[in-house]
Amino acid sequence: MSLDECFEKGLIRKGRVDKHKIHGSLKLTEHFLKRAEGNYKMGYYDVALLMAYNSIFHTARALLFSKGYSERSHSCLILFLKKEFANTDLIEYIQTTDNYRILREMVQYSGESCSDKDAKEAIDDAKNFFEKTMFFLKPIL
Repeated sequence: MSLDECFEKGLIRKGRVDKHKIHGSLKLTEHFLKRAEGNYKMGYYDVALLMAYNSIFHTARALLFSKGYSERSHSCLILFLKKEFANTDLIEYIQTTDNYRILREMVQYSGESCSDKDAKEAIDDAKNFFEKTMFFLKPIL
C-alpha cells in the first residue's frame, strides 16, 4: 500500500497537533518498555518482544501526533513517518520499526519463536528510539 492510498482510505488523517495525545503516547511508551524489560528478565522473550514493539509503536505515534495526524494502520504510520522524517536522525529508527512490525506479526500471529538476542535488541532499540524522539519533541512539549 502507498502513502496516498493510506490517506484515501482514511488510515492516516490530518487533524491538529495535540500535546495531550503526544504525552499519552509517550507515557504508554514507557509503560510498555518496563513490561518488555520485566518479561525479558523472566525469560518470556516473545512477550518481551511484543511489549518492546508496543513501546516503539507508541513512540512512533507520538511523532505522528506532533505533526498533527492520526492513524488507523501500523504500516501506514510507518510510511508516513518515513516520508516526514526522511532527512532526520530518526529515520534509522523508523526504518527499524517496520522490521519490528513484521517480526511482531510473525510472533503474535504465526507463533514464531523469539530468541533472547532478538528481544534484547528490540528493547535496546525501543529505548534508543524513545530517547531520540524525546530530544526531537522537547521544543514542542
